[in-house]
Amino acid sequence: MRVSFFRCLLMGLVFVVRCWSAAAQIPGEPTPTISSQLGATEIPQAGLVPVARLEGLEFVNGSGSQIVLERDGKRYLIDTKNQTIREFVPTSVASAQTPAPSGQTTTPPATPATKPEEKKEPETYYTEDIVLWNLPTAMHLPKKALMIDFTHRFAFDEAFEPGAVSDLFGMDGFSISSLGFTYGITNRWFAGIYRTPTTFGRILQLSTGLQLSRENAGHPFSSSIRVGVEGTDHFRNKYITSLELAFARSIKNRAQIYFTPTVSFNNRPLSVVAADVFNPTPVDGNTTTALGAGLSLDIRPTVAILGEAIYRVDGRLGTVRPSFMLGIQKKLFRHSFTLGVTNSPGTTMSTRSATRGAYGFDDTFGGLTIGFNLSRRLF
Repeated sequence: MRVSFFRCLLMGLVFVVRCWSAAAQIPGEPTPTISSQLGATEIPQAGLVPVARLEGLEFVNGSGSQIVLERDGKRYLIDTKNQTIREFVPTSVASAQTPAPSGQTTTPPATPATKPEEKKEPETYYTEDIVLWNLPTAMHLPKKALMIDFTHRFAFDEAFEPGAVSDLFGMDGFSISSLGFTYGITNRWFAGIYRTPTTFGRILQLSTGLQLSRENAGHPFSSSIRVGVEGTDHFRNKYITSLELAFARSIKNRAQIYFTPTVSFNNRPLSVVAADVFNPTPVDGNTTTALGAGLSLDIRPTVAILGEAIYRVDGRLGTVRPSFMLGIQKKLFRHSFTLGVTNSPGTTMSTRSATRGAYGFDDTFGGLTIGFNLSRRLF
């Protein structure tokens, strides 16, 4: 009996609450929400609070119906008047995404034709050897580069004497063959060693020098300075000290001219130096000064004709005429071969200005002998 009473009381309370909720709402009107308030023609100002700034939201200048919303790295243009939302995209992407009108084909914009760059030829003459024939070329020898020079002079058989063809222009005769090495210690400092055979005094020449300037580095000319000490009989007798300055100037990239003054202290006649191994008698020396000039002219990209002359202006030591040569050179990558005719058997710093006249031979144009240089850069 008591249980039925409490059940009836609970059901009555629930009924009263439901009736009270239904009576609080006007029939036919929904419960007001924020969306319904914003959609109304007039928004009650009492429910709005002004905000100075909202992150990611900005107004469009000059527009009363557009705002820009930034979200997740993207920007959107919201137009409240037209009730549209559009995303900002880059111009190139937008043009690619814009569909073309039906019946029309899109033509990509024409790109202006670029004028091909004209390849500028180098203004520095190309050479592969540190010597022209005997004169230095002031060519730059990089650090750790090793240059090998092998010279041949058939100084005792004239190239153009009667019957020389049968002797291969004197190359069947005796040759004065010498070998030398030059090494780049740094990019500017180099050192070398050079040896002549027994028939030419077994001269051992030790030298070192510095690169002073380089045309391909923007200088007006290439230049180097070198000092060398020569000792006969494998550096045992008759020491001769020489100092040289080498200059080289390119004529565009087709030719190069050379100029080299050399001073040799305690120098001796060529016949005395060459015969030192067989006759080591002491002979007083003298100071000689020689001026050398040369030219190399390309007739093909890798073929050049060349010539040089060296004249002793002081301390001639019996040498009357200048030593000279004419020849042709083939040059490839790190390699060169030079074939020429000359009136001098000397190849060291002090003997290159002497002629065959020291042996009593003809040192004019009629007494020219053949020879060649072979050089190779290993590193």
